Amino acid sequence: MATFACACKRSATAEVLNTTMAKLKLDLDPVPDITVFGISSHVNDHRLCWSINQNVDLELTRRRADITDVSNGIAASYSVYDHVEETSLARITLVNNHCGDGILLKEQRQADFFLVVDNEIAECRPDLLDRVRAAEFVLTAFTIPYDQLRSGHKLLL
Repeated sequence: MATFACACKRSATAEVLNTTMAKLKLDLDPVPDITVFGISSHVNDHRLCWSINQNVDLELTRRRADITDVSNGIAASYSVYDHVEETSLARITLVNNHCGDGILLKEQRQADFFLVVDNEIAECRPDLLDRVRAAEFVLTAFTIPYDQLRSGHKLLL
């Protein structure tokens, strides 16, 4: 009989613990301080990068590690070029949206590349979009609001 009382006592304690425990959910969805430009171009990434470097006075250089995205069990690598401002350490990144049959951001199929710019640079260079549009191999360039990109986090890797 003593064992039975002990078992009842444990289950009553377990019920009290279960009812008083609250579940806390950590909701982290920070909006980064960036501006995203979509770029349409018919040339390879290195030629576009050279053209933008010449026209915008940047030094975009190829990142050692590409952005890798696994979709439907197939891994695809997307080339990335970075430029870091020496004084402010703000970053400009050119990301290829197409790789073979893969598309990094499917909701932006019309963009061949993305230029991700820290807002610190975008505010200092209000003519940045116009200068990108004027680059030799850029067919068109347009602003894309980051909060409208469902997979925008892929551009931040």
